[in-house]
Amino acid sequence: MKGVGLAFLFSLFFSFNLLAQQATWIWYPGDYEIWLSNNMQNRRTDRGTFFPVFWKIDSHYPLMDFHKEFTLTKPETVAIYAEGSYNVKLDGKPFEGTPKTISVPAGKHKINVKVFNQATVPAIYVKGQTIVSDSSWLVTFEDKEWIDETGKTSDVSATKWLNAGSWNFYQPSALPSQFKLPVKPQRAVSVIRNGSSMLVDFGKETFGFIRLHGLKGSGKLNLYYGESKEE
Repeated sequence: MKGVGLAFLFSLFFSFNLLAQQATWIWYPGDYEIWLSNNMQNRRTDRGTFFPVFWKIDSHYPLMDFHKEFTLTKPETVAIYAEGSYNVKLDGKPFEGTPKTISVPAGKHKINVKVFNQATVPAIYVKGQTIVSDSSWLVTFEDKEWIDETGKTSDVSATKWLNAGSWNFYQPSALPSQFKLPVKPQRAVSVIRNGSSMLVDFGKETFGFIRLHGLKGSGKLNLYYGESKEE
């Protein structure tokens, strides 16, 4: 039993260790949901006319600062991906340009990545052997930095930091801004034809897009939709 218990503990520790090394895209908590909601709510049309919401909507913060402190036993090469324009600092000192990878020496260090993106949510994906982006990173939309004459950021700050938001975007190619809901074919439960028109009923309220098959000839096709026949 003792051997089984040790094996179980080792397996459990190994599983948690693997989970801890999983990199994911991160952003300011709540901003991604706001951005998705705004896009979803304002995709409505009424007979071809844009039909926006009629209530107040918020927006995401366009400028974001991410950071985390690490202690390395050996040097590490770290890949950096971002949705937006960004810069990178190590221990308060910026790298030149927009580096895709950085080298972090052994010891205790702090990495900052600042991202600007007005169109979509500022987000980053960081992947090294032990340095990975996850919800343990801290993030802020405030900019209360003091930079001295050497270019180093002050160690004293009044900025408020929150743990980063994340979901299941575990690959650098899985950009949060490109997320789409999964779709499946939905067939009509009834079709009523009347001359050159037909009323198609799917039997329940849903949302999606129309794909037409087997069209022949030429002319104009009008498509109307609603929650009832009267609409």
